[in-house]
Amino acid sequence: MSKKGKKKPYDPAAAARHRQERAESAAEIARLRAQPSTAVNVDKRTGRLTGAWRLNCFNTLLPAGGHERMAIDWLEETIRTASGENGAERRPDYIRGTASGAPGQNVTNWMIAAGLDLHIIEQQFRPDDIRMLMALMQPDADLMTRWRAVVEKYTLETDPRAQAARVRAACAHLVWVKDRMPMLRRQYHERKAEAA
Repeated sequence: MSKKGKKKPYDPAAAARHRQERAESAAEIARLRAQPSTAVNVDKRTGRLTGAWRLNCFNTLLPAGGHERMAIDWLEETIRTASGENGAERRPDYIRGTASGAPGQNVTNWMIAAGLDLHIIEQQFRPDDIRMLMALMQPDADLMTRWRAVVEKYTLETDPRAQAARVRAACAHLVWVKDRMPMLRRQYHERKAEAA
């Protein structure tokens, strides 16, 4: 008997599982593509998601894989945790639509700790620099082309070379804050205890 005629036996459970995986992958790809300023990379042969990333001016101004880019990702993750966006049950639309009980009942310890971290981070920056960073982190596809206007609005810097330098300097300062976060938390709690 030739090998050409042999086929694997049909497994209905495996076929259903593969259909389910393809449907979940397609739903995730559609969800990511619907988000503003998000680029999605899909394998053309298999249709599977291979990568997704936010398009923002930081991708243009900062080196890939550098400490500044990692610090921006850390700050974005801290903001998401503080606002309750991490996790399916913590989405703001889920909280408003399905939560029962008193307001604030769905606030977790992680959210409180991330909110405190944001407060500490903001204290370590000049007001115009932190406002500029927060504005540049907004999910807006147009910021790829108009980030200079945002920098000028918050820092009053009009020189194009100096605008890029201001963003890079703020990101470098964010790296400093990220590296010293345990010490900054401890100092914050010590000052708070002395004031009490």
